[in-house]
Amino acid sequence: MGQLEFQAIVLAAGKGTRLPEILEGRPKCLLPIGPFPMIWYPLQLLQRHGFTEVIVVVQESEKSEIQQRLERLQLKLKLDYYSIPTDSECGTADSLRLVSDKIKSDVVVLSCDSIIEINLYPLLSKFREKDASVQLLLLESGKDQDVVMPGPKSKYKAEKDIIGYDKATSRVLFMASASDFEETVKLSGHLLRENPDMIISSSMLDAHVYIMKKWVVEYLAVTELLSAVKGELLPHIIKKQLLQPPAVPENDGASEYTAKPKVDDIFQFAVYTEMDRKIDQASVFNKEEKATSHPIRCYAYFADSKAFGLRVNNVRSFLSCNLKIFEIFPALTGFSERELVSQSSSIKSTQITKCAVGDMTTISEKTSLNQNVIANGCTVQPKTRINNSVLMDGVTVEETVVIDNCIVGEKAVIKSGSVLKNCIIGPHFVVAAGTKKESVYLSNADGFMTID
Repeated sequence: MGQLEFQAIVLAAGKGTRLPEILEGRPKCLLPIGPFPMIWYPLQLLQRHGFTEVIVVVQESEKSEIQQRLERLQLKLKLDYYSIPTDSECGTADSLRLVSDKIKSDVVVLSCDSIIEINLYPLLSKFREKDASVQLLLLESGKDQDVVMPGPKSKYKAEKDIIGYDKATSRVLFMASASDFEETVKLSGHLLRENPDMIISSSMLDAHVYIMKKWVVEYLAVTELLSAVKGELLPHIIKKQLLQPPAVPENDGASEYTAKPKVDDIFQFAVYTEMDRKIDQASVFNKEEKATSHPIRCYAYFADSKAFGLRVNNVRSFLSCNLKIFEIFPALTGFSERELVSQSSSIKSTQITKCAVGDMTTISEKTSLNQNVIANGCTVQPKTRINNSVLMDGVTVEETVVIDNCIVGEKAVIKSGSVLKNCIIGPHFVVAAGTKKESVYLSNADGFMTID
């Protein structure tokens, strides 16, 4: 149903700068969440809601690997890949600008790291009802705070968004990152006077799921000063909706808006066209009377507080999402828990509970595994115990090893007799036999760090 009115875009060109310990140059969007790569979840969400074609923006150097991995998953989607130069500093708005000439309708934009339990239909319906320019999905934050962080102990500061919105209409009036302020958030007197019922919240998280009018992408195409959607485009649009728009002269149908839009003149893009009227008339979504006549409108849609939702953009959220995958997988995907264990895996253990197991993985007898994600091509030898951990592709765990609350990077080898607790093991690292470590980061790139 959504495919008829919206195009879908998945942004997967991020470099994973907050995940260097476990990426070390690998594509962020292919990190395992359960037995599937991270990017599979937003794509599968779109597929479940009737989309058949998706634009995917990736880095040029990663395009082939991502394409091959997704082809093996047999999604029923036509994926149209667009790549950005690997050495460029492209933000999310830059990625949208890259595909702007391919956009023929309003768009649904998702980040590859948005792992969310959501029904898109009410979201799309509310977008049409409000005649929104942009609508963003907000999640209840803090759903990744229940894990013990592996690696060296350090002070953790949760990422927080500061969002101001109208309680009655859900119109977004202010948006910023808490990191932009030291102690005090300053709001203009005009904003407070004009919106006395505004609620300021730091408990909501921007899910990086946006529905946008086509004109927003067209505006981006000629406005090169905006590089990031969340940090620049959204605050820009929110501020512009609080300004008085230029008057439109009444005449024989021509107006100042019919001229070629001027760069940075957002009001010349935010117009209600004949095509918009036709879309409204033909829309299968809600058609209630519009809430405001202002040409620029930014609204929030609040996800159910009981529903799962995380942005997997750091080590804490990566581990949290994986350790919860067994309980959240059916609601996330519509599949049963049986899909979490690949039929091509070989599992001889009789003591395995709440584990996701990827393709071509071998788990020997006399092993005990509880609440783990063991990705593709792993080998777990006898007499091992693994709890609350993530083993990425190609990991080998030898005999008599104990692993507790660890993340083990791809193709790492844990030699026999090792005991690891609250550790991060980098890709391709070989842990020597008999190693006993707690709360360290072991890596070929940086050696390892211990607790101060």
